[in-house]
Amino acid sequence: MALTTEDQRETYSWRRTSALAAAMAVHALAFIMMIAPVAPPQAKEKKKEAIVSVEFVEPPPPPPPPPPPPPEPPKKPPPKIIEKVKPPPTPPPEPPPAIVTEEATPMSIPAPPPAPPAPPAPPADIAPSENISYRKARPPRYPPQAVRQRHEGEVVLRVLVGVDGKPKDIQVEKSSGYRELDRAAIDAAQTWVFNPGQKNGAAVEGWALVPFRFSLNEL
Repeated sequence: MALTTEDQRETYSWRRTSALAAAMAVHALAFIMMIAPVAPPQAKEKKKEAIVSVEFVEPPPPPPPPPPPPPEPPKKPPPKIIEKVKPPPTPPPEPPPAIVTEEATPMSIPAPPPAPPAPPAPPADIAPSENISYRKARPPRYPPQAVRQRHEGEVVLRVLVGVDGKPKDIQVEKSSGYRELDRAAIDAAQTWVFNPGQKNGAAVEGWALVPFRFSLNEL
């Protein structure tokens, strides 16, 4: 059977391609063998680690202490001072004996004994009086009615003070002219304690005058 022209071309191309591929493979193998090293590269030597050695040097010994100072020479004792003993002074000559006469002199008369001390004076009599502290602590109350009506005046009370200082009787010695002011003064005095009178050192009853002043300016 005869081959056509197309079959011949196809058969011819296949052979040529196979030959070219084989040639290229041989050349590639030869190239690889040429560039490959004969012996494998040796591994780089590892760097040696630096080793630092430390040596401890002992400090030098301390210097020896200085020698002690030489002992001081013994001190000489101070010289003794010998005082000369002075002779005792010569006593003065004795005076001649006094001549005694029998005539009396003022110096020979004995002095009279001292007079006895005077007796103490009897205690003075003290009249009853007001205790100022009560006037400050318990002053009289200004009546509201007197404030509204503008009443002012002075009241003088006559108070009988007992031995305990408390008032036993209260009388109006001088009126203010207003009944409410007189009553306010009496009410205040009844709450006070007075200084009792004194006679021969003992407390006694007595009368005391106590003034009260009512002024609107002092409110």
